[in-house]
Amino acid sequence: MGTYLKPSIIAREALIVLENNLVLANLVHKDYSNEFQAGVGGTVAIRVPATFTSGTVASTVNTQTVTESSVTVCLDTQLDITIDVTDREMTMDIVSFSEQIVQPIMRAHAQAIDYQIAKLYSGIANYYPVTSGTALLGDLAQLRAVMNINKVPLTDRRLVLAPASEAKYLSIDAIAHASKHGDGGRALREAEIGRVMGFDTYLDQNINTHTYGGAALTDVAGAASAATIGATQMVIYNLGTAQTLAAGEVFKPTGSNQWFTMTAASTLAGGIATVQVAPAVSVAITDATVVTFQATHYANMAFHKNAIALVTRPLAPPIGGADCEVINYNGMSCRVVYDYVMMTKTSKLSIDLLLGTKLLDKTLAARLCDAV
Repeated sequence: MGTYLKPSIIAREALIVLENNLVLANLVHKDYSNEFQAGVGGTVAIRVPATFTSGTVASTVNTQTVTESSVTVCLDTQLDITIDVTDREMTMDIVSFSEQIVQPIMRAHAQAIDYQIAKLYSGIANYYPVTSGTALLGDLAQLRAVMNINKVPLTDRRLVLAPASEAKYLSIDAIAHASKHGDGGRALREAEIGRVMGFDTYLDQNINTHTYGGAALTDVAGAASAATIGATQMVIYNLGTAQTLAAGEVFKPTGSNQWFTMTAASTLAGGIATVQVAPAVSVAITDATVVTFQATHYANMAFHKNAIALVTRPLAPPIGGADCEVINYNGMSCRVVYDYVMMTKTSKLSIDLLLGTKLLDKTLAARLCDAV
């Protein structure tokens, strides 16, 4: 009979497996602190880099104060998988136990973490649509231009593609033979396509599909009220029946080169809605300008590392004497708890973790639309 597996052994193995199965989570800014344990709904403050303004020197210099700023992140997601484990399974060697139980659990957790990060696409301000039915290298050149215009740092740029989009772009010879770095966990290495147009490019099976939430596209060409330069909201009307448009909907005024993303959901009552948009209006929009919404698409994400944060904190051990271990590793934390059920002669094994995600700077990212 093998050695009885303790929660500490399982927890350490679980975090190693988790690290090896993350894609998006290994590409964004991670904030972790084990200074305090938190619960679901807790809010934490994370530091963001200081910013400065470069100025010319006249007779004297203009002294600037180093001020550390922070943003709050809600730890609103507790991922949990709880299973029944028999005495025989609990006395397996760690290799067998990992293969049969820990690895499937942590792969599921890794998928869920990446999905939570991918959902942040709806708040990204910048947008570029794939206008051709087939993927073109020019699409990525234009996406790069969007990032350059917004002064996104040239380093640490990432592009993460949905499976269907990856398949299209891999048909382009320059992408199919892009060089690979081989850094990060196993999943990250397997997902890496290579460096293309200044982006470290990856596949992620959890990239969201944005489903257009309004009426049929032939019915949604409406009109926008006048919007001045710098505006972050506008009125859209003449859209027909009442409907609710979700955050992340994208539209473009006729005659404009600027796409707008709705940063909050809006309900059209009587065919009129005031919508919050990003980026700010760069060229004034005249009254009664027709706008057209983007159809359902894969929300591929291009971003600088500091655009998105994954925040994790350790969960507190349960009260009541259940066997427990909380393990922290490389900016991640998981809790393993199990308790024995006398009536069924089984153990309840739970592996859970606490996290929150945040779009730190929506101007440091762009969405690459690929129509479904």
